[in-house]
Amino acid sequence: MVQKSRIQCYNCKEYGHVARECQKPKKAKDATYHREKMLLCKQEEAGIHEQIDQYDEDADLAEERELLAS
Repeated sequence: MVQKSRIQCYNCKEYGHVARECQKPKKAKDATYHREKMLLCKQEEAGIHEQIDQYDEDADLAEERELLAS
């Protein structure tokens, strides 16, 4: 097969057009992808809350030390 164009679509891997012009629908992401993404978001959110709590505790300790020092 002789290729008329060397341009290859990133979506369907066919030659002759670019992804912007592709007529085939994109592949749907499966349930495991969404489940994994949700778990990562929850872990990140929990980590942020832990950092905020730790910062609050550190600030409270600093205030107590200042009060005890004076």
